[in-house]
Amino acid sequence: MLHNGAGRATAARMLDLLRTAGTLSRVELAEQSGLTAATITNVVRRLIDDGLVHEVGRESLQGRGQPRRLLELDPSAWYAVGIQVDRTTTTIVVVDFAGGRVASAGLRGSGTSGPEETVTTLADHVTDLLHSAQVPRDRVLGVCLVTHGPQDRERGVLLTAQPTPEWLEYPLTSTLSQRLGLPVLLENDATAAALGEQWAGTVATDTFGLIYMASGIGGGVVVDGDAYRGRASNAVEIGHVALSGGRTPCVCGNRGCAQAEAGPRTVVEQVLADEPLAERLGVRGAIDSTLADFERVARAWRAGDPAATAILERSARWVGQAAVTLVNLFDLDTVVLAGPAFVTTGPLYQRLILAELEERALSRTLSAPTVLLSTDVGTAAAIGGALHVLRTIPVDRDTLQHRSSAPAPEGEP
Repeated sequence: MLHNGAGRATAARMLDLLRTAGTLSRVELAEQSGLTAATITNVVRRLIDDGLVHEVGRESLQGRGQPRRLLELDPSAWYAVGIQVDRTTTTIVVVDFAGGRVASAGLRGSGTSGPEETVTTLADHVTDLLHSAQVPRDRVLGVCLVTHGPQDRERGVLLTAQPTPEWLEYPLTSTLSQRLGLPVLLENDATAAALGEQWAGTVATDTFGLIYMASGIGGGVVVDGDAYRGRASNAVEIGHVALSGGRTPCVCGNRGCAQAEAGPRTVVEQVLADEPLAERLGVRGAIDSTLADFERVARAWRAGDPAATAILERSARWVGQAAVTLVNLFDLDTVVLAGPAFVTTGPLYQRLILAELEERALSRTLSAPTVLLSTDVGTAAAIGGALHVLRTIPVDRDTLQHRSSAPAPEGEP
């Protein structure tokens, strides 16, 4: 593999193109990357030598001409782990080098546990999942911990005292890395989900917005194929955009934020305010079970319950207001919905958010707005986190040799 910065960037670009397309010829790589045929030849040769890419036959051409040799990634070359964790849910996904899902697991969120206990639990589950999937640890490129913001990605810490005060500036990535013996990155949940959607190729544009709803509400934007990060990677926090007419206090200290007016916790609290309704739907209100209670409301909506429908429609219209702000700020015409809160309610929110955009988005007369549901609505953030590892951490022979000679992670012989 090329060891200079430009060489690594070129190789990473080739790997991205192959990961997205599945198979490509050298000519197609040159066409899609804008690089010369000589550069492509040199880079591909090194990728093949490093065992990352192999030839898989020839492309049949009509008429004359030599059939082109097709290239694809070796799925077993490396693996990556994505962990999405919030207060109510945790999802762990293992993907191979081509981005295919190898294994996944769902478990309870952090709840009221401190970060030390949560990190230990995550490390144990990752270890068990790799073992059950028969993925060698020295072939795992790294782990991405995906969670809410605001964050300091460089230091691997949260800049918020949520879900409990102990989480504020706790060394999440360094501690988890020590437990696992693997590099660990930190990523915002909405940005990770947007990266996953971009890679999946189901969004017919390279500029779009994403609304992520788990126990809270977040946002992400991809512009010309790159995630918009702002100054410190805490951009597009639409959950904390104040909405017109909103007055509900928010955990951020403001009032009327989208998350405070429309998030799953608010939906649950509105159900709890109607005791007969809460009893009928089986909503209990434990803070650690917010998404489970939200899902009970969602199932009632699907069954045609008018009270549940009214509460969810109110939430969706508030989120629609936030979507209008998102679209107007970034000049977007496409919004994707992702996150576990949309697993059941996705079609309802999709319809009402689109209605808000069609009525109020500034660019609606120029380009009709589109609202899509994520292809992996419940696990998009974890998948995007694993993809972030594949796209970010360099891979070459030196990496493998270092892994093979590294000491065992904490707690292992």
